[in-house]
Amino acid sequence: MEEMTHDLCLELMNLKWPKNYERKNVLQDDQKCYEGFVLGSVYSWAHKDVKETGAGMRPSIRHKEKKYDKIWELTQEIGQGKEYTSVQFNKNQKCKKHIDGKNTGISTIIGLGDYEGGELLIYFDGEDKPPTPVDIKGKFYEFDGSKYYHETADFTGSRFSLVFFNRDF
Repeated sequence: MEEMTHDLCLELMNLKWPKNYERKNVLQDDQKCYEGFVLGSVYSWAHKDVKETGAGMRPSIRHKEKKYDKIWELTQEIGQGKEYTSVQFNKNQKCKKHIDGKNTGISTIIGLGDYEGGELLIYFDGEDKPPTPVDIKGKFYEFDGSKYYHETADFTGSRFSLVFFNRDF
């Protein structure tokens, strides 16, 4: 797996990342956007009956762009054996304390890159209690981000986080 994560990290370093203005719940107070995107299934606003029928699941628009082909291929390889509908990619984002709004069940996260710090901080005992730091650098970690507040610890260097999750359609 180390070779696959190394190859994926190289692809992510060479990618021209899109700006994400939509995920306001992870932005720090002084941010308007950050570099991030999702691949896999996303909700289509064109299908209002999605909750009843599941008809609103569709591949993300970016998923159809050739520049993401190798990234998606490598991501699927490292994510083998995990159940997920979507993967959120974040570049150098220190996510503020939040609960995932549209995920359901267990998410799996991994950190890639040449960075120090950047642990996942999870508030298992409540949002006002001290968090539990989890080292995700090069390691998968499973938790319910829709149940527990979580954020990113300070870090230096280049940090990519990948969150494998199931979308609450």
